[in-house]
Amino acid sequence: MKSEELIINDNKIHEKKDEVIIFFGPFNDLDQIHHVDEMLYNYIPKEVGNYDGHEVNMDDTDGRLFAYGKNAEELFKMMMPILKKFDFLQKAYVSLRFYKENGNCTELEFKLNQV
Repeated sequence: MKSEELIINDNKIHEKKDEVIIFFGPFNDLDQIHHVDEMLYNYIPKEVGNYDGHEVNMDDTDGRLFAYGKNAEELFKMMMPILKKFDFLQKAYVSLRFYKENGNCTELEFKLNQV
């Protein structure tokens, strides 16, 4: 499979699904993030959405967590109790992206520690 085919397949998976993206700053080690990954993978019911994993910068200065579902707000509410358990996520920014049938997107951004 060519890289172009992988990108097309990945786009089909997330097509017309709302997104929750968590932008976080410095963290102690990848074990913390893997612990968050494991909890979110296991906690989010499939009918609400799915946790897609994380990405971090090579210098461990920041990273992002990604989740997709039918309703970004409902998905975030499921994720929030887990996210609040981790100190390194307390200053994180949250982006909720709501996709409409016509392809337009509405985005809501806020700090995790303000909810």
